Amino acid sequence: MRIKEKVGDFRVRELLDDKYLRDRGPFRVYRVTKKKLTSIEAAAVLADMAGVGKAEVGLAGLKDRQGVTTQFMSAPRGRAVRLQTPELKIEAVGFASEPLSPAHSLGNAFEVRLRELSPSSLERIEAELQVVREHGIPNYFGEQRFGNLRHGQGWIARDLVVGEHERALKSLLCAKSESDNDRNRRFKAALTANWGDWRTCREVAGKFGQHHSVFEHLARNPDDYAGAFRYIASRLRLIHLYAWQSHIWNRAVARYIESITPPAERLVVPTAEGRLYFARAAMPSDPSMNNRFRLPGPKLTDVAHPRQRELLVEALQREGVGANDFHIEGVSGFQLKGEDRALVIHPHQLSLSRSGRDSLALHFELPRGAYATLVVARLVAEESEPRRAPRGGPEPRAQAPRRPAKPSNSKRSSTGRPTRSPTKRPRSRG
Repeated sequence: MRIKEKVGDFRVRELLDDKYLRDRGPFRVYRVTKKKLTSIEAAAVLADMAGVGKAEVGLAGLKDRQGVTTQFMSAPRGRAVRLQTPELKIEAVGFASEPLSPAHSLGNAFEVRLRELSPSSLERIEAELQVVREHGIPNYFGEQRFGNLRHGQGWIARDLVVGEHERALKSLLCAKSESDNDRNRRFKAALTANWGDWRTCREVAGKFGQHHSVFEHLARNPDDYAGAFRYIASRLRLIHLYAWQSHIWNRAVARYIESITPPAERLVVPTAEGRLYFARAAMPSDPSMNNRFRLPGPKLTDVAHPRQRELLVEALQREGVGANDFHIEGVSGFQLKGEDRALVIHPHQLSLSRSGRDSLALHFELPRGAYATLVVARLVAEESEPRRAPRGGPEPRAQAPRRPAKPSNSKRSSTGRPTRSPTKRPRSRG
């Protein structure tokens, strides 16, 4: 089976609250359709054409560069923008009284095409459709949240928690990624070769037009790695903060589902971030949780439910972090905030349509913050918890769907941090 074989195989359409759009207002609202671009890259194009600052472009959420995505963006009234290229379409759809924010999004509609399915896989997915409609799926954070793993950067926020400020900064700026173009590879290689010589790094950064202020700060304050983070784009800092916080949530929830679901009644999906567990049918519910599982704030002081706190403490311990150490002090832009997150979600309008003998398209809507890749993973999952091998033998591994994505050439350590593999795996996306 193949997922995202072609660009159009994954389509996302943002659902905007109708109350947001107005006939007049100080902000123009645009519908932006893109492919092979991130939301940040598309917003930069809009900002440049509208004659406003990049930070003035309002977004309800970030969309991946994979597939074809349609979302809305706002900009203060400036030059009206209209653009049509193969990769990017920008069209004005109205006005608003305030910048676009996540509060104005109702979620997303998805169309995901699966190819090269065997007859048995087609039958199984059709059968599982009703199960997922009825019982929903755990609201895990999906792989898009963990781009830091795809790019070999590890858990930047964890490094900051344990006081490894220099390692965090170097990983953020210098980690090699298979998605790097030649220019980025040369930039990172030059920084790595001259790391510690801040004046030379500053010259390199100036030449490449990236992170010059970071090394200007280090040239003046050679050991102030924490202070250097002030000069990293705020959105990038938040991406790494949320990635690790989401990882802790995923690990706690996966352990919870593993503990309440007998092996024969659960499915397991391996991911770069860790194993994700799904119930085959209804997941036993704990009424005291009210279908909420806390995304933890500093020191877990906001986690009132005892079982959730226990699971989160356990997840942190696997990272080598105690509950009282779960906070980041003295580093701008890395302040943890907790919130309740739905434990189980139900895809709306979930359906499928056949397209040829061995492919189909899935259609569904999800609330904001939920991930389509997890719906697909649940529908195509085949195996229960792997059985333990006899002593001395290898442990069987669950098989993930085959996809043409660029794999990471990193592996997971026992602490959860990626470590570089001595060899590159063959190029084999979701």
